[in-house]
Amino acid sequence: MAAKLLLVLAMAASTLLLAAADGDNSTAPALSPSPDPTPTPPPPPPPSPPPPPPPTPTAYEMLQKYGFPVGILPEGVQGYKLSDDGSSFEAYLAGDCKFRAAKKYVLHYSSRIAGRIADGSIKSLEGVRVKELFWLRISELDVDGDHLKIHVGPFTKSIGVDQLAESPHCN
Repeated sequence: MAAKLLLVLAMAASTLLLAAADGDNSTAPALSPSPDPTPTPPPPPPPSPPPPPPPTPTAYEMLQKYGFPVGILPEGVQGYKLSDDGSSFEAYLAGDCKFRAAKKYVLHYSSRIAGRIADGSIKSLEGVRVKELFWLRISELDVDGDHLKIHVGPFTKSIGVDQLAESPHCN
């Protein structure tokens, strides 16, 4: 009889253990929902930043856009202003500047040079003088083919633009 009692107790204990295991799911791994058969597209990439503005052309590059050789302006331009309509300009040097151009003309540039500019023509020029017997104001420059016409009062001199291919150094 003791053996029957042990058998009944063993059966009761195993039934209790099975019942307890079915009721406690805290240690059982959680089931994840089945994946959606259509995948979600990735989010669009963030918009790219706008491109940087193009660099501001130098005073020498602007001269070339208007058909002038860079050598009409000495090295060392600190900055320039061009009117909104592009018809007038101001250029700034660190100080006054003297140099020899075309091996025979001594030029003097003030620290501020100004004038009205159009394709191949600068009029009402301020701040540029040439020494003949005395200092004379250069009032106008015109590109004429491969020559630059320099207007000094009622006189006009012409030099080859090839002689103005490089900007001169100030003395």
